[in-house]
Amino acid sequence: MENDAAVAAYERALEAGGGEPRLQPGFRFRLPQLRNPRLRDAADLAAWGVAGLLFTTVPDIAANWDHVLLYFILLMAGVLLLLLAVAAPDLDVAERAAGRLEGWIRAMLFRGA
Repeated sequence: MENDAAVAAYERALEAGGGEPRLQPGFRFRLPQLRNPRLRDAADLAAWGVAGLLFTTVPDIAANWDHVLLYFILLMAGVLLLLLAVAAPDLDVAERAAGRLEGWIRAMLFRGA
């Protein structure tokens, strides 16, 4: 198998150390940071949609169908913005479409009352 060398190294580490390998002192787990603000916004929007869908539909429908549809639309908008943001450096059309979609989302979410 392709992982035989890794398994053998893990077993040697267990035998030599007498237990599970531990993390190095001072190790801190950090979430990956997205530098492109459009990618970060798209990931946030998609995560917001997924969290909302899970919250309203698992284990049973706990919200109005309107809310479920709203979270689904947020998820789809986040995925579409993510795809457009990834394609934007190569295609001018994708850059313009991503800008318009981002402006529309900001206008719908943050418009004044």
